[in-house]
Amino acid sequence: MSEKQKTPTEGNKKQASKLKWALVLSAKLTFILLILLAFYTLYLDAKVVEKFEGQRWQVPVQVFGKVERFHLGDEINLTRLKDNLLLTGYRHTNAVKKPGDFAISKKRIIIYRRAFDFGAGVEAPDIVTIDVKLKGQIQEVSQLYLDNQTTNYVEIEPYLMGRIIPENKEDRVLIPLQSVPEKLLDTLLIVEDRDFYFHAGISPLGILRALYNNLKAGRTVQGGSTLTQQLVKNMYLTRDKTLWRKVNEAIMSLLLEYRYSKDQLLEAYINEVYLGQHFANGIYGFGLAAEFYFGENIAQLSNAQMATLIGVIKGPSYYDPWRYPERTKKRRDLVLKLMFKEEYMSKEDYLLALETPLEIRTSRRLAPKKQKFPAYLQLVKKELSELLSPALQQSGIRVFTTFSVSEQIALEKTVNKQLIELAKKNEHDLQVAMILTDIKSGEIKALVGDKKSGYAGFNRALNAKRPIGSLIKPAIYLAALERYQQYQLGTLLDDKALSFDLNDGEVWRPKNYDGEYRGKVSIFTSLVKSLNIPTINLGMALGLDNVADIIHLLGYSDDITLRPSLLLGSINMSPYQVNQLYLPIANQGEHVQSHVVESVISAQGETLFQHVVESTPYFSVQASYLTDFMLTQVTQQGTARSLSWRLKNKVVAGKTGTTNDQRDSWFVGYDAKHMVTTWLGRDDNKATDFTGSSGALTLFAEYLQQIGVVNKQIAQPTGVKLVAFDQATGHALEVACNNAILYPAIYEGLKLSDSCKQHKTEQTKEPSWFEKLFGG
Repeated sequence: MSEKQKTPTEGNKKQASKLKWALVLSAKLTFILLILLAFYTLYLDAKVVEKFEGQRWQVPVQVFGKVERFHLGDEINLTRLKDNLLLTGYRHTNAVKKPGDFAISKKRIIIYRRAFDFGAGVEAPDIVTIDVKLKGQIQEVSQLYLDNQTTNYVEIEPYLMGRIIPENKEDRVLIPLQSVPEKLLDTLLIVEDRDFYFHAGISPLGILRALYNNLKAGRTVQGGSTLTQQLVKNMYLTRDKTLWRKVNEAIMSLLLEYRYSKDQLLEAYINEVYLGQHFANGIYGFGLAAEFYFGENIAQLSNAQMATLIGVIKGPSYYDPWRYPERTKKRRDLVLKLMFKEEYMSKEDYLLALETPLEIRTSRRLAPKKQKFPAYLQLVKKELSELLSPALQQSGIRVFTTFSVSEQIALEKTVNKQLIELAKKNEHDLQVAMILTDIKSGEIKALVGDKKSGYAGFNRALNAKRPIGSLIKPAIYLAALERYQQYQLGTLLDDKALSFDLNDGEVWRPKNYDGEYRGKVSIFTSLVKSLNIPTINLGMALGLDNVADIIHLLGYSDDITLRPSLLLGSINMSPYQVNQLYLPIANQGEHVQSHVVESVISAQGETLFQHVVESTPYFSVQASYLTDFMLTQVTQQGTARSLSWRLKNKVVAGKTGTTNDQRDSWFVGYDAKHMVTTWLGRDDNKATDFTGSSGALTLFAEYLQQIGVVNKQIAQPTGVKLVAFDQATGHALEVACNNAILYPAIYEGLKLSDSCKQHKTEQTKEPSWFEKLFGG
């Protein structure tokens, strides 16, 4: 044997050595690939978590009206509640069967409440029953039930006012899983992924089943992707049909299944699935698709409509109901057949659904929903910008407001009706602004910024700053009455001709509206009759700087020019500013901030803002009571006395305001619960031919006739009692004489005269905080 020849043993050893080297190399490569795969999986995991737990969707800010809460014994108006439910998308039915239904009688309302997040997590659909009894003319809650169990209070889903869509963000209708009809979910899983709750993200059995059915049919009739894979495809990946995309899809599906619950994934799918094309924009999610195809809320979908949406998933372009109605109906009917087979509907319902047309909207164009109440939403936006930084005004926040649907509708009906009546007397193009506010809480419940309902342009309630005329007077008289040892309702003021030299060399000669002078008049008569000259004398005696201070204290924040005409309202304010100015006056001297934003909840359920009512005493209850007493008398015997027959046997308070040449007609009126601020005028600032009493007041009266009056009943506070005043001298009398008149008065420290010819007062206490602040 030559040296070059190798024995079999040597050859085997060499082959074994090569095999060993190959195995080691393979192991090393496999290890490296596993390391790379691990790092790549970690990268994909971070990507999955970042989007799924962050802002998955750029969605609008949702603005809701007030959440109605009813407790036992609360006042309730079933007619208004019915109107609210209808506007919120509920159906009036004879039998309550599914979420979104309600039935009503004279003494009971039954509401199948849809799933909703009131701020503490989504509450599942449940049945609310409210029993009502009459207490005089008022309906009162006598019993409350939640799913047939008695309860102390119930909440009613608020009206969705609109969606504020920030720049570069999508319009989506996000819906929690609890809000999706159970039948739709069950059908979706039967059609798209029977094993959803049993697989780990990918389903080998589903792939084999799809392969078998496709081979059997000779074409692609069924896909093998799970819902989780479809979710990954829509949320994370492109639609490129490559092997690498399928690998990413499988890994990310497994990661999603590992990190999140099935219900979380199903909810994400419901809101992410691609369901059609609206010109250049895709339709994503069942919430928006329900509006796109049917113009319906998802909770109101019929069996046939549910089947259509689920059928479209397979191929939104292929099953486009506007372009291919026949094939879409065929696909829908196949889904309906599955629903019947799985006993999701009765035979009767199945046959009825088969006969139903597609019920698609006439036009494919999904125009942005016209906001019904844009003027109010403008105020919401204004407040949000003041409350939250731009960073906190993030995608998906929910804003709960103080908005009342029924009271807004009543306010708009008032404007529509009354402006027609006023136009009969005056052909000018009148404009209007009205604000309704809850006196105790400061909640702005309704707002009109234009005579045309739903007008989204210039908002006169917020932005039209006009002279306020005699509306300024109660502030002056309130300031005087705080100096009770100097001023009482019977105190006399001069009513004689006045003149003021102005800086430009001109002379200002103010006069009373009727052009008459009365010599001397009481403070009571001056305000009730809205006399100009006595008011100017009182204001000058107090000091213009002190008058400006009281205006600022009442809530006006802009600078004030100190000039005598200020005392007759030559200061420009918007109805919104006037509304705030009068709140402390209507609230017995306590300051409360008017507002529309009640709370703001983030997409993650965190409370970003919660309004807390803070009522702070700014004025003494005694001076506030006397001012309120005079404003009540304004509506009985003063400039607003027409209310005594317009609102017969009702007790309200208010003040008229009229500017030069009757350019602006103002009225601020209130009962025990609500205050209404009204402005009437022309955009070109020309005369209207209306005073505060003949113009703006009539809208206030019409509104209260619609919603009803809660009579004012304010108890006389400690420190106030009826005192006789000599009408000739203004003296407070110990014993009334023939020339005396009774007024409520602050009697502490007041020395009474023993006849109509004497008057003595004596200061017996330290100056009040008000006197220290403003002097006097």
